Amino acid sequence: MTTRVEIMNDFLAINVKPGKTIQDIVEASGSALPFGCRDGECGTCVVFVESGMDFLSDMTDKEKAVMKTLNESNPKARLACQMKIAQPNGLVRLKY
Repeated sequence: MTTRVEIMNDFLAINVKPGKTIQDIVEASGSALPFGCRDGECGTCVVFVESGMDFLSDMTDKEKAVMKTLNESNPKARLACQMKIAQPNGLVRLKY
């Protein structure tokens, strides 16, 4: 069972098993979504979850702190390097 992840900027759609990070998905797909530290510290990989938030892992304290530092208040904003697919049989749409 998988969840479909669409990276809207790149017109990519990938079926993914739960437990994979968005970073893993992006790197395997050839997306142009930028990454910096890959550890949730720099904020380079901010994406906006257009749909499917329920199929993603909860925001970590580290991720919340980075968003606060970036003054990012959009509830759809997440760090791609920190998010994981948490549930199967869904659709997640991301923009960066």
